[in-house]
Amino acid sequence: MGSLLVAMILAVDIGNTDLSFGIVDDFQIKARWALHSDPNRSEREYADVVEAMVVHAQAGSVTQAVIGSVVPELTSRIAGAVGTVVAAEPLIVRAEDVPGIVLHVDNPPSVGVDRVANAVGARAEFGVPVIIADIGSVTTFDVVDSAGNLRGVVIAPGVRALADSLTAAGAQLPKIGVGRPRGLVGRNTIDAMRSGVYWGYVDLVRGVISRLKAEPGGPWKILGTGGLAASITHDVGMFHGVDPDITLKGLVRIHHAMAQP
Repeated sequence: MGSLLVAMILAVDIGNTDLSFGIVDDFQIKARWALHSDPNRSEREYADVVEAMVVHAQAGSVTQAVIGSVVPELTSRIAGAVGTVVAAEPLIVRAEDVPGIVLHVDNPPSVGVDRVANAVGARAEFGVPVIIADIGSVTTFDVVDSAGNLRGVVIAPGVRALADSLTAAGAQLPKIGVGRPRGLVGRNTIDAMRSGVYWGYVDLVRGVISRLKAEPGGPWKILGTGGLAASITHDVGMFHGVDPDITLKGLVRIHHAMAQP
């Protein structure tokens, strides 16, 4: 795990809601930051922000970059911005091109590259078989078998989507923030909604994990990742570990594998 020495790399995960950046040295995150995925920001604007972050992180030796994207309209723009900063063309990863992993799905090109990066990162950092619960704007459960291959994925709404759908369903229901409520039973509309959304989401995650753990091929390890994983870990109570950077680490391992002659 991490015994192979690699150059310092800028890894970028382009998601529908956020762009996650990490400066990775020998598979360890040295600096990380996130930006909103803004389709109105120009390549030059993105380059200025990335350059400022690299300078702030004192990572002037970054000379390589890898990008995983599930937002095609932003891919070339971010790639151009990153290439300007590191003075090298970044590797843009496609799920079906990743070596050393079999995608046991009906249509491999349809798999999000973040799913494959999670699988690659988790099997190296955490071991297999493993279920990766990625808790973000969308909730995904990546199932990696004992051979380290992606068996498949479960996709569910994120907690923000649940809150927004509740507001949309009732004309008099307000828009709410999401987070752990003060108690289970709300004494006003907002607290009642927060409780239903939060605990409903916790039980969604717990329920899917419970069903996946019963799948053949275990015993399964459960790894949490994504921006909201740490906030629900205690209440779900089923994670063996949490690593918010597993996608970035996986992208760097893919870069290393694809860069070999």
